[in-house]
Amino acid sequence: MPEWLIPFIVVDLVVMAVIVYLFVSRRVRFTMDVSGGASGVDFNALMAFTREKHARIGEYVRANWSGAPDQLPHVLETLMAELERDAQSRGLAVDRDLLKSVLASSIRSHRVVKSRDLGEAMKRVA
Repeated sequence: MPEWLIPFIVVDLVVMAVIVYLFVSRRVRFTMDVSGGASGVDFNALMAFTREKHARIGEYVRANWSGAPDQLPHVLETLMAELERDAQSRGLAVDRDLLKSVLASSIRSHRVVKSRDLGEAMKRVA
């Protein structure tokens, strides 16, 4: 190894150690949104909201969808409006695309809708 490379490695290790220390000591916090940029989304609150709404999503789709793929976008649109109202009432600043992602993930895990039908319906939900 070339001798001139050693100081760079030492400086890199020191900087990395400081960053790890600050992160572990909670002096530096990172909040990331789905796209990878910094945002003001409280992910603990979002995860709690998602867990709470998971059962409601499954019940709603089972109760309001007849199984016909052409009716699914209307059901999802109504459910999205409900999720948006609930998120706003809790003070969660969540954009519609993130809520659509939460909704689609929940429906997939309930296995009530075929993946292809869900994908097509989600494209039609504004």
